[in-house]
Order: sequence, then C-alpha cells, then structure tokens
Amino acid sequence: MDYNKQIKGAVYFPSRAYNAYQTWMYFDRTVIARDFGYAKSAGLNALRIFTSYEYWQEEAELFWKKFESLLSVAEEQDILVMPILFENCGREPSRENMLDQDPETAACIQSPGRKITENRKLWGKPAEYTREFMKRYADDERLAAIELMNEPHEETGDIPFAQFITKTAFDMKKRVPLSIGCISLQHNLYFAQWIEVYQFHDNFPSDRENFEKKLRDAVSLQEMTGKAVWLSEWQRLRISGPGWDQRVIPEEDKIPYLSSLAEAVYQSGIGSFFWSLMVKPAYLPAQRINGTINGLFHEDGSVYSTADYIAVSGKQNSPEAFTQPPLWYVEELKRTGKE
Repeated sequence: MDYNKQIKGAVYFPSRAYNAYQTWMYFDRTVIARDFGYAKSAGLNALRIFTSYEYWQEEAELFWKKFESLLSVAEEQDILVMPILFENCGREPSRENMLDQDPETAACIQSPGRKITENRKLWGKPAEYTREFMKRYADDERLAAIELMNEPHEETGDIPFAQFITKTAFDMKKRVPLSIGCISLQHNLYFAQWIEVYQFHDNFPSDRENFEKKLRDAVSLQEMTGKAVWLSEWQRLRISGPGWDQRVIPEEDKIPYLSSLAEAVYQSGIGSFFWSLMVKPAYLPAQRINGTINGLFHEDGSVYSTADYIAVSGKQNSPEAFTQPPLWYVEELKRTGKE
C-alpha cells in the first residue's frame, strides 16, 4: 500500500438511506454516480461505505452485483472504497428496524447483532460472508482497505467476535490491507497482529487543543509502527460538549461545521474520512434525539455550508448553499406530524 498517498475521504450513505440495509435494498446506480461525482468535485479520493450482511443473507447474488456496480462507479471517478463488513452501533437488526423510515426513529442497525456476537456457536454465517468477501475482493485495487467491523468495544462485548472475523479475513489476505473502525487509537491493539491500517474516531471534540494532540499522536503512531493511521470519523467542534444521548443541545451545535476542524485534519498529514458526504439526519439514535444534521452535499448538488465546501475542497468557489435540513426529511417530518 502507498502510505504516501493521503486518503481524503468521507463516509457515504445515499441521502435517504437510514442504515446500511437500506443502502443496498434501495440501491440506485444513478444516485451513486451522482453522489460520487459530488465527492470528486470536492477533491475527495476515498469513501467509507457500509456493506450489509443482512441484505447479503437475503439476496447474496444481487448484493454482489450491486456492490460491483458501486465499485465500477467509484473507479470511473478515481475514488477508492473502504467497505465495512459489520457494525457494532445501533438497534438490533430486526426486519422492522432495518426497513424503518420514520424520520424520528429510523437509524443505524447492529450487524450481525448482539444475539450473534455474544454466541460463538452463531459465528459461522458471518465468517462465511467474510470469506466470500475476501475471495472476491482481497486483491482488488479499487479498495483502500477492508474494514471488518465498526467500533467493536469492551462495553458491548463484541471484541472477541471482531477478533475472530479479523483473523478469518487475515487467513485469506492478499494485497488489500485490513482494518477495524476503532473508537480510540489504543483499541487497535486488540487487532494489531492482523491489521495494517489503524483507525480512530473523534466526531464531536469539545476542545481544539486536545483534538490536535490526538492528531499528533496518530502521526507519531504512524511513524513508529510503519502502519497507516486514519481518522475515519470526524464532524465538527462542539464547545458545549459532544451531546451524546442529550435531548437538548444548543441550536448552533445541531448543524454541519466541517470547517471548524478541516484545516487541522488535512494539515496533519494522516488519512481521514468526515461524516458524511450527503446531508442527512444523524445516523446514531444518540444524536438523532437532539436533531443533529451532518454532511456536505444535498441531493441536488448544493452544499449545506459554503465554508465547509471550501475548507474540504481547497477551492475558492463553492456550489450554491442551502443551509437547511434536506427537503425530503422536512417533508417526512410534516407528513408524520413530527416537525
């Protein structure tokens, strides 16, 4: 892997997909091509994208066809993809939760879910998905890395599952580096013997000085280990605090503000993915409750913030700005009486 090529990316879901299952259930190549074009216009060269183990279980061949279609679009736009195989965060992957499009309750889903991650006897099917993915894409130059799981954590008890899946992938590893979407740098140590790319997340830092220290620590770790270190989730500075599980936060903290951190991130020299390419209601229930909106582009190509676009792209001019939540989301809130 060329560590000298700085990854400059974003997390991607189609604007109206509330979770990974919906990304693939309602996959539309035209939408993907449009959105990836926006990414390229902003100077991005990579996108971090959740696959869906649950959709694969239902429609395996159709999933592979759709994933291949997405990769072909990415290649046309010179964009690398970092696919994520499993997800620790969110609600249980019930049929109701996967299909939920209620603007107040629809959110991310765990994959494969606690019932499976807590029971070793049920790890066979996720391992089958992992092996099939590696068989197809372990040597695919269109991938920046393969992320086996997002945010496995001691508190949720899924570190052993994530280690098992990572080892399963490692046994079939070829050219594409493996990674885990770790919350903090130290969590990478659980997987260090198998992964080549370390990750960490800091979505809503409340202190710029501490945030910049984390970036310096990441640079030092990269230099010491020879492994790439990527900040794979970042959003904005929130002086009042990160706002997790808080129903009330300041109005000014609910909106995108990528420009508050972009300079520090890009000057650090490490790879990064901001959350998210498309303007959307918050992915996690813990932020949805307070009305958080995140993202850069609306569906029509306008941007939420001119300052954010300029900070991300490095360009002097910006597309037209529309500093409101997505119109489709507002309409859904009105329709359901939840505005």
